[in-house]
Amino acid sequence: MLSPSVTATALPPSLDLASRRMALQALLGGEPGAQDPALLAAALACAPRELPPLTAGGADQVAEGLSAVQRWREREPASFDAMLSRAVELLLRSPQPLLAARLALEHGWAGLQLQVLERAGWALLLSPQQELAGRLLKPNLLQPALQRGDLLGLRLAWIIEAVGEPHTVERLLPAAEGLSEGLRATLQARVALAFDQSSRAVAEAQAAIAAFPNDLILPALMARATLGRAWLAAGQPRAALAPLTAALKGARRDDCSLLQIEALEALAEVHLELDDEAGAEPGESARFFAAQAQALRQQLGLLDGPLPAEDYFAFPRLVDQAQAGLNSGEVEAAARQIEALSQRDSHTFYCKRWRNRLLQAQIHLASLQHQMPRLLHWAALNPGEDSAALVPTAASLFDFERAWLQGCAALLAARPWPDARLAAWAEAMQARGLQRLAWQQALLRALSQPAGGAGLDALRDSLQALRSAQQLNETLNRVRLLAPKLVGPLAALLAQPAIVHHPLARQNARHWLQVLRGGPTQASLMPETQRNTPRPHDQPASHADEHTNPPPFGLTRREWQVLQLIGSELSNEQIAAQLFVSVTTVKTHINRLYAKLHISSREEAMQRARTVPR
Repeated sequence: MLSPSVTATALPPSLDLASRRMALQALLGGEPGAQDPALLAAALACAPRELPPLTAGGADQVAEGLSAVQRWREREPASFDAMLSRAVELLLRSPQPLLAARLALEHGWAGLQLQVLERAGWALLLSPQQELAGRLLKPNLLQPALQRGDLLGLRLAWIIEAVGEPHTVERLLPAAEGLSEGLRATLQARVALAFDQSSRAVAEAQAAIAAFPNDLILPALMARATLGRAWLAAGQPRAALAPLTAALKGARRDDCSLLQIEALEALAEVHLELDDEAGAEPGESARFFAAQAQALRQQLGLLDGPLPAEDYFAFPRLVDQAQAGLNSGEVEAAARQIEALSQRDSHTFYCKRWRNRLLQAQIHLASLQHQMPRLLHWAALNPGEDSAALVPTAASLFDFERAWLQGCAALLAARPWPDARLAAWAEAMQARGLQRLAWQQALLRALSQPAGGAGLDALRDSLQALRSAQQLNETLNRVRLLAPKLVGPLAALLAQPAIVHHPLARQNARHWLQVLRGGPTQASLMPETQRNTPRPHDQPASHADEHTNPPPFGLTRREWQVLQLIGSELSNEQIAAQLFVSVTTVKTHINRLYAKLHISSREEAMQRARTVPR
């Protein structure tokens, strides 16, 4: 505003139309002449015919336009503010909310910024330029308009989605004033989902959808996406399909990129759990939605590389790295990483999905290190317990995942769950439509059966259900921690004459067995100081025990030698000749080490010999 002391005769000269046009073009960005003439004309409050296109003048004309902005603002602040307000209004109608937000931030005042938030705040929050919503909110947090009503709801949603503090919103919600019923329920559903409270999230999201008259406003679309994700987390993937599909359709209509990605990734998970698509190949729908989400992220520049290790959201990637280390035989490095992640998990809140991924790596490591007490602890079995536990009626998807992992821990500890318990969980998974988990549970039941008979038939049926190479490899990655208990039954299955009548199961069993037998070599599992130590069958027995560490897991040195020779695929007669002892003595050592390591077959002993670090 001009100072009251400035007289009319002292007013600076006005800018001509060309200077104003150049200033507005500089504000709107881009090369001169690239803007819509009608938009420029309306913002300048003059007719389009008075705005012939300007020729591109390069960097000099752009600089001159920025200078014109400053001159206009200094000479005629009221005229400049009127133009700015008009331009922002036209951009919001266009709709071009991102440019409107930038204009309001750079040159506007609190009232204009609140206008942008009111009209386009949700669109900004659900766009890749989410940070613009925060930049508009932060300087205006004390404005009365942000203390109640829809703008308060937008502010709370920003705290959940962008700041990542749902606990703050949970604390503020009871005292929040003026929120519509639908918006309040949507926020409560997002908070519940962040805290793994899937049943509560379903109820709140359903209440939100019922309160909104339609899905033409963005909070209503967010409520539908939340309901779909909540149904998935609750272990009801079929119920998640309709709300997620509706959210995806609306997000595409309204160009809400982040909501599109959220819906696409959730639909990929839903189809992965159902695993019963009618496509050309199992899992085709899951891969389709995942690829669309990935392509959209790439298109929007949201794939900037891995997050720093200390970042909260880097946790699942670090778990996957540790799991890959276990699979490749880098046990010592993976063990250090898993220990660090376990410490991190003990003092930081992580969702059940991430914690289950860590638990799988922990169980796999404990199996390789033969840590029986830890396996039994995770199996939730007490000595002498043999009763079947009922499946909780409110079990979530993550409860089903954890139950399967606990069953794996029990099997690896040679204390498999009772079949009644395994069957109860399998039936519940099947009833929920959790086909992926139901298949894994069927495999676990097959491996938990006594050797031969029904267990091999169930294993054959599980393998027969894998109809593509990708499905075969994906399922093997999920159940790889069961390798010590899987190699023996696979070999026994292939030895059955009747397996020739099941060519797909035979082919899949051969592939799995080849991968599992071709795992890490013994040398890759040894400390570096022992990497060059010859194996027992490479030197006389009288020197094999010299300059080595004590054998692991309570084995005697002779039992450890026998186990290593079994891992080298020597027969009992060959081991006897190598160690200069009788075959009967070799059998005695084998029986003792089998008992100590809870080994039930020669194949399992070979697998243990290959994967047990010294």
